[in-house]
Amino acid sequence: MSSNPTSQEALASSLQQTLSPNAHERKQAEQFLDSIEQTPHFVVLILQLVNNQATNENIRFAAALYFKNFVKRRWPQNEDTEDTLSVEDRKAVKSEIVSLMITVPKRLQLQIGEAVSIIAENDFPEEWPELISTLVSKLSATDYHINNGILQTAHTVFREWRSAFRSDRLYSKINYVLSQFTDAYLQVFVTTDRLIGEHAGNGAALKVLLHSLMLLCQIYYDLNCQDLPPFFEDNMDQFMQTFHKYLVYSDPGAESDDDTPGDLEEVKASICEIIDLYAQRYEEDFKQLPQFVETVWSMLTTVSSSPKYDIVVSRGMSFLCTVVRNPRHRSLFAASESLQLICERIIIPNTALPTNDEELFEDDPLQFVRRDVEGSEAGSRRDAAAALISGLLDQFATETTQVMSQYIQKGLAQYAANPAANWRDKDVALFLVTSVAVVASVGSLGATRVNSLVDTTDLFRTQVVQHLQNIGSDASAPILKVDAIKYVITFRSQLPHELLTQALPLLSAHLAHPDTVVATYAAIAIERLLVLKSDGLLLFAPAEVEPLAQSMLGHIFGILDRADSPQRLAENDYLMKAVMRIILATRTNILPVAPAALAKLASILAEVAKNPSNPRFSHFMFEAIAALARFSCAAERSAIDQFEATLFPIFQSILQEDVLEYMPYLFQILAQLLSVHQGTGGLPDAYASLLAPLLQPSLWVSQGNIPALVRLLQSYLQIGGAQLAAGGQLQPILGVFQRLIASRTNDQHGFALLLAITQFVPVDTLKQYMKPVLTLCLTRLQTSRTKKFTRDFVHFVAAVMCIGSQDGTGINMLFDVMDEIQPGLLATLLGNVLLEALPLVIGRVERKTTVVGFSLMIVSSRFQSAPAYAPLTGPVLKQLATMLMDTTVKDTKSDAVTSAASASAVASDEDLDSLEVEASGYQASFAKLATLGEIKIDPCPQITNAAVGMAQILRPVQALLAGAIQQLPSSQAQFIMSTLTR
Repeated sequence: MSSNPTSQEALASSLQQTLSPNAHERKQAEQFLDSIEQTPHFVVLILQLVNNQATNENIRFAAALYFKNFVKRRWPQNEDTEDTLSVEDRKAVKSEIVSLMITVPKRLQLQIGEAVSIIAENDFPEEWPELISTLVSKLSATDYHINNGILQTAHTVFREWRSAFRSDRLYSKINYVLSQFTDAYLQVFVTTDRLIGEHAGNGAALKVLLHSLMLLCQIYYDLNCQDLPPFFEDNMDQFMQTFHKYLVYSDPGAESDDDTPGDLEEVKASICEIIDLYAQRYEEDFKQLPQFVETVWSMLTTVSSSPKYDIVVSRGMSFLCTVVRNPRHRSLFAASESLQLICERIIIPNTALPTNDEELFEDDPLQFVRRDVEGSEAGSRRDAAAALISGLLDQFATETTQVMSQYIQKGLAQYAANPAANWRDKDVALFLVTSVAVVASVGSLGATRVNSLVDTTDLFRTQVVQHLQNIGSDASAPILKVDAIKYVITFRSQLPHELLTQALPLLSAHLAHPDTVVATYAAIAIERLLVLKSDGLLLFAPAEVEPLAQSMLGHIFGILDRADSPQRLAENDYLMKAVMRIILATRTNILPVAPAALAKLASILAEVAKNPSNPRFSHFMFEAIAALARFSCAAERSAIDQFEATLFPIFQSILQEDVLEYMPYLFQILAQLLSVHQGTGGLPDAYASLLAPLLQPSLWVSQGNIPALVRLLQSYLQIGGAQLAAGGQLQPILGVFQRLIASRTNDQHGFALLLAITQFVPVDTLKQYMKPVLTLCLTRLQTSRTKKFTRDFVHFVAAVMCIGSQDGTGINMLFDVMDEIQPGLLATLLGNVLLEALPLVIGRVERKTTVVGFSLMIVSSRFQSAPAYAPLTGPVLKQLATMLMDTTVKDTKSDAVTSAASASAVASDEDLDSLEVEASGYQASFAKLATLGEIKIDPCPQITNAAVGMAQILRPVQALLAGAIQQLPSSQAQFIMSTLTR
């Protein structure tokens, strides 16, 4: 790669500015980098900067991070996205990146490694056949620093297979690697084992060598995770002997000095992971299994309680759990003494709340909650103990319940004897209750099946609710309050309604608890309770939530008010999710508290907009604002004035400060507020004056803005289509359509905008623009056709033909414009493009529109009277029948409700009942507000069913179509005839 010092200097300066504490400087630097991203050799220059050892370490890290994100955005190729990266630059990156991975510091290696993984996923082996041979050629017999870089690169490429679905391509890729890599792998494996023995007691050498062994173990798992390759089957004895050796290996020089797992602990954990895989997948070939069971059992009974061994204990118990669940190994654990021993010596010692967790509870409460709720990659001892209990219950339900009940009763008795001193005993007892009682669970419902030998309701009354009845109780042991709240969360689908009704106000009160962990768990519990359903209805109706709404929101806003910076304010997304859920659950009953809630949410928005730091918090905040506006304006339309007066100044500030993260949300909220003005006589002045700035090209550069801006323009057209047409403002909107339609990435948004134009702009105005619009579409079809584009174009053509369906306005306009472009063009287009694409249309409304539009076309006089078109009657009927007969296309929830209006833009109540960020399409770049739904434009709202609509259109001319129907394949002919005679 050639060097360019001047460019490197400018690039380094910009990357350094992205690390600036000054938001304005950061934004300027980011905008500059965005502006030069597509210049030739930019990506090569970034890599040079990462590799430049003379450059400041922080700048090199910023360059590595930027490179990783650049590769995420621009490396993958498919027919629906533009390829903005040249072949030359792709080759240059692949030729240098392996060497870079080997030489850069670990901090940079992790970032570059992710980029390698993305490149390999897309290019290897077809476009990067030399990758493995390059790695193998660089392995060294003496330099293990180089070897570690190579092994890390290999693991980075191979680890994606762990979660990949089986496919012929995947297996071909794995076999390709095995053919080139395994001999060298075995040689390094054997040499590493020998060198570890030769360097006993040498801490510095062992650190490097054990890191190599850890990477070799991880690669072993990678290469075996999909199937057992013959190479590893043939060499299993040798590998397993070595694995067993290091499972019991110890050397003072290899021990880490702190509570963080060292390479030796990582090696042992990786070995446990490997034998767990073999016990699950390759048991018949895994002859060494009994030896490993004995060794792991022994290890787990003697290992220290130090946190650095947590990962080893967790993986070891996971292996035992796999063995326990296998009925063929039942005899190993069937004896009552064995069960007693595994509970007493392995499970119980690992159920106590670790000391570092107690410290985390005090020092970093939010991190405690996040790790407890979301888990950690390594897993915890407690989680592993609970899984092992579950495994034992699978095979020995009664016996395990009896043994564990002894420990539960003992812990409860010790707590009762001295609550202040023995609160840890009750904490363990409640943990064991949950572990023994839960048979099956899902995140959205908690426990779905419980152990019939455990009375969870009685335990709630006798052991749990006491910790919730008084907010001031358990002052010396707030963890017991957390345990009680977690009990409600876990068993919410099992506890009787009256107990949950009793619990909700108690949880509401605990939102005011001074301990952040307790208050946060109360928020999580409330949020989960408010989505519970019984017989398809919410367990807590809006009228039941309303009396608590003001106090719940007040307590949560009180906690948020205590934050001393925008970052601290946005830390606790659990609280904001609860705010969102309370508003959603209260529905229109929220109106009395809406002004105060709006004021608080607006104040929070203004503050966090200064430095957006938590995307989840931001998303829930905007969902809460959208929900509050939706239900307030539904209850009292005049509430829109207060929302606009409160939010517009903040929105203006966000636009002026160019807060990119919030702009997509802002545009969606504006679309929602504008929609409230439907039927009021056109666009309000505030929105009319905002239109020109919204059409500025600079706003449309950010990919995240585009879906939201299109959604907003759809609202503009829906409310004031005629007004915009009369004022000559349609031309710039069509300019936006032109830019979008030219992009493979954004053409679907162009068609969404075009659909709104055709449906909400008066036909007389529309006619003058149809020729340039269709010319643009036809040019794109000819030069850069994709399935997505063709499918959307078919739907658009059908939507045009549905305009004025009674008098054929849309059909005549389409025929006239097509003939003006080229006589007979529509017939050619229909035969060569549209027919084949008809069945590709997806979405209930879209498919209905397509069926209705093309049915109207074939019965029209323009179609039947023209020699070029009439012969296409049969082929069109065949494709329409094929489309309607295809039952594999499922309706979405939003599609399943038919609106009497021509456009619907509100998510259904059913969708809101269980609204989750993950399910609503949350991404960092653009997150659709599920509260709002999409504008679902229906060009033929009077027809509720596609097949019925076709029958209504075809039936009057059935005799005329009889010949064409008879010539269809029997299945399609029978379908059409049965549809016509219903």
